[in-house]
Amino acid sequence: MRFSKQTVVTSLILFFLSQILFLVNIQFPRTVNFDEFHYVPSAKQFIHLEPNHNWEHPPLGKLLIAAGIQVFGDRPIGWRFMSTLFGSFTLVGVYALALVLLGAQGIALWVTLLTVFNQLLYVQARIGMLDTFMFGFLIWALVGFCASWNVKYTLKESRKLLAFSGLMLGFGTACKWFGIIPWAAILLLIFLVRLLQSWQTTFANPSKEDWYRPNLWRDLRYRDLTITLGVIPIVAYFFTFIPFLFIPGAIHNVFDFFIMQYQMWDGQLRVVSSHPYMSQWTDWATLRRPIWYAFDKENSDKSWVRGVLLLGNPLIMWTGLVAIAICLRDWLRYKNWDAFFIFYFYSVFYACWIIIPRKISFYYYYYPAGMMLSFALGYVFHHLEYGQWAKHKWARWVYLSAAFGLFIYFFPILAGLRIPVNSFRDWMWFSTWI
Repeated sequence: MRFSKQTVVTSLILFFLSQILFLVNIQFPRTVNFDEFHYVPSAKQFIHLEPNHNWEHPPLGKLLIAAGIQVFGDRPIGWRFMSTLFGSFTLVGVYALALVLLGAQGIALWVTLLTVFNQLLYVQARIGMLDTFMFGFLIWALVGFCASWNVKYTLKESRKLLAFSGLMLGFGTACKWFGIIPWAAILLLIFLVRLLQSWQTTFANPSKEDWYRPNLWRDLRYRDLTITLGVIPIVAYFFTFIPFLFIPGAIHNVFDFFIMQYQMWDGQLRVVSSHPYMSQWTDWATLRRPIWYAFDKENSDKSWVRGVLLLGNPLIMWTGLVAIAICLRDWLRYKNWDAFFIFYFYSVFYACWIIIPRKISFYYYYYPAGMMLSFALGYVFHHLEYGQWAKHKWARWVYLSAAFGLFIYFFPILAGLRIPVNSFRDWMWFSTWI
C-alpha cells in the first residue's frame, strides 16, 4: 500500500488524539465492567501461569489485557489500556480503509470523525472485551484486501497486501472466533471473482467497468492465495497459543492444541442462562435493544450513578441503513466496486448472526456491522457531491455536526459520568432502552 507522507502524519495525529479521548475518565467504572468479569481474571491467570478458566475463547485478546495489567497494575487502567490502544488502532484503520475505498483525503477524514461520533467505537475502546481487539485486526485485514483490488499494483505488491490481510485475519480470529466470518467471506469473494473472470473469458467480452475488475489478480496463482489467505492466518492463529506451553499441565503434546479447539467449540454451544440485556439480531439495526455495560450507584444513600450504555448514535444508525441500501443500488446499477465492498461486508458482519448457533446474544454483536455504516454514509455524501449536489458540500458538515451534537448529548451515559440516580431516564428515548 502506498500512503503519502500526509497520510502517515494524519494517522499519527488521529492515533494520538483518539488516545487522549479514550483515556480520559478510564478509571470508571471502578470495578470490572460487564464481560471484564470473565476476561480480566483470565488475563491474570496467564500472568501467573495458571490454568485458564475462560477456555471458550482463543487467547490473544486476554493476553493483550494481561499486557496492560503487567504495565499498569491490577486496576481499571490496567484492564482497559490495551483496549484504548486498539480503539485508536481501529480508528486509523477506518481512515486507511476510507482512503482505499473512496480515494480522497477529505471524505476519509469525514468518515473517521463520523466513526468517533457513532459511539460504538468510543464505548468499546474503553472496556476490556475481546471484540475491541478482534475488530482492530479485522479492519486492517479489510484494508489489505480492499487495497489488493487495485489492478495498478504489481504481483509482488498484491502478494504483500493479501499476506498482510491474512496475518490480520489470523490474529483477529485468535481474539474471537467471529474472525472466521470475514475470513470465509474474503475466500468466497475470491472464488466468485475467479469464476466470473473464467465465465467472461469463455462466454463474454471482458469489460473494464465491471465491479470486480476482469484483470484483477491476473498473475496470482492459487498457490499464492493458499499461502497468503490460508497458511499465514492459520500459523498466526496457532502462534498465539504458545503461552500455554509455559502453563503447567496445559499442553502435553501437539494434539492438545487441536483438542483446545474442540473444547472452545463445545463451550460456544453450551446453554447459557438468560440475561436481562440479551437481544436478538432483529433488534440491533433499529436500535431497539442496546445494552448497559455498567450501572453503578454511588454514595452511601446511592443517590448518584455512573452508567455505561453501548448505544449507537441514532442519527448514524438509522440513516446509515438508507445509505447501505443506496450502496446496494449503486452496485447493481452502476457496478461501483466501493459500493459493493461496503454493502458486502456490512451484510457479512450482520447477516451471519442469522445462522451462527448462539443461544444468547447481545447488541455488541452488531459492533462490526455498525462500524460499516460510516463508510456507507461517506460513500453517499462523496458521490452526491459530484452530481447535482456539487454546490452543497456543506450538507455533509451539517450532518457531521448533528452527529457530534448527539454524541455530546449521550456522552454522560457513554463515559460513566456521575449523574443523579434517576436522571438516566432523560436519555431513554424508548422503554426498551432501559
